[in-house]
Amino acid sequence: MEKVNSFYEKAMEFRALKNTTESVKYLQKAIKRLGEFIKKEPKNPIYSLRRAQIYMSIKAHKYAENDLLLTIRNDQENSVPLILLGNVYLESKDFPMAVEAYNKFFVLDEQHPSGEDHAKVYFNRAIARNGLEWYEEALMDLNTVAELNPEYPKLAYCREVIQKNKEANE
Repeated sequence: MEKVNSFYEKAMEFRALKNTTESVKYLQKAIKRLGEFIKKEPKNPIYSLRRAQIYMSIKAHKYAENDLLLTIRNDQENSVPLILLGNVYLESKDFPMAVEAYNKFFVLDEQHPSGEDHAKVYFNRAIARNGLEWYEEALMDLNTVAELNPEYPKLAYCREVIQKNKEANE
């Protein structure tokens, strides 16, 4: 796994230098290595989760989704992959699936606390609900964000946008 992280770090260094060819080369090495680990230990969620994170970093949403679903199947007590899955769906503008993943996170996290930042998950779910035109629910999520973290970045702006969307659709 150390080698995978080394490949990923190299890829990010080359990405920062705008050297796409070298960045892609190292990402492919990391992904290939993780694929080998997954073949050897298909039930080990660490490898599919790490590969999903790499796919997410390059916006390969479908591949990330597949690996996150595999991770969830293999580690049903870990709520963190549900956040990541929700984020993948949110970035793909699949708002119903994003809301579902975030909802499942809250249910599972109640049983097996992850220590994750709930404000961030409520914020992202609010954005997904806004995309579904569920403005009241989105604003309720933002109220929860304000309770958890009144200084949450972009909270006021997001509330303003959702409120305008709600008024425009009344």
